[in-house]
Amino acid sequence: MKKVFLVCTLFFLMAGFCATTYAADDYPTKPITIIVPWGAGGMSNVSTRMLGEQMKKILGKPIVFINKPGASGIIGLKTVRNAKPDGYTLASGALTLGFTAPYFLDAEPFDVDNFTFIGSYMPQERVLFTTPDKPYQNWEEFLDYSKEHPGEVSVGSGGAQWALEVMKSIAKKEGIDWKYVMFKSGGAGSSAILGGHVDACETGTGTPAYQSARAGKLKVLVDLGAEEVPFFPNVKNVKELGYPFSTLVEYGMAMPAGVPENIRAKLENALKTVMQDEELMKKMGETGFTPRFVDGAGFKKIVGKAIDKTPALQEFVKDVK
Repeated sequence: MKKVFLVCTLFFLMAGFCATTYAADDYPTKPITIIVPWGAGGMSNVSTRMLGEQMKKILGKPIVFINKPGASGIIGLKTVRNAKPDGYTLASGALTLGFTAPYFLDAEPFDVDNFTFIGSYMPQERVLFTTPDKPYQNWEEFLDYSKEHPGEVSVGSGGAQWALEVMKSIAKKEGIDWKYVMFKSGGAGSSAILGGHVDACETGTGTPAYQSARAGKLKVLVDLGAEEVPFFPNVKNVKELGYPFSTLVEYGMAMPAGVPENIRAKLENALKTVMQDEELMKKMGETGFTPRFVDGAGFKKIVGKAIDKTPALQEFVKDVK
């Protein structure tokens, strides 16, 4: 009787394994949902749609895009982490911002092992903008004005908690008292600075604020990253200026842990393939993006590096209001 039971158990286990393997090999058989953890109008949304529209041609199934903003990316990432690990629910966008946000918002940190990483498709510089009518027209003048008017200057962020914390670290180093405003996306932050609702606002390259600066409608004050701002080679970054912290923003795609490897590999290959499309890469470059592909393992390391850098910044700004 025991032998019959063991044989039956083994049969059902093998049947389940074969069914899972077949389903993975047959993937995808239905539409795929990509969740963008930030609002519409931001570069996470724009870049994801650019790539997703091309990826669906390779995968052969529709892709549904859903914006799920809130808590600097935390809400969207939680949704994906808790989704069924079948390859039909993805997160896409500036995911390093979402993974590091819990450390600044007193939320439960994410465990990278609870995610399956598909790959990344670009880094991004975060840039601080202001309007031409302000009495300050460059970074030094902005600092001087802020010191002369404590508590009066408002600084916004286009959904990037890390970038806002970098601004706080600058305020602490310079002895400045700024008022901080968080928006749900780079699109919302762009609208705020263009409408004069804040005195300065950081957003990423490619946003409406960035495009307005290229058109001469906004001024670029500083790059909060450590590289170069496309089309603005003379803008200094905070690393060059001697500040201790800078942003590390990486855009990519991830799924919940447990997704079969052959499904993950299919999605990674689809992302890699569309990033070899010269016309798409040219379009992304003209937008102000700096596209380049990193595989899933490499993207996981980048996210881990970003997380590792947060405790020092968190400790430095803990008393900045």
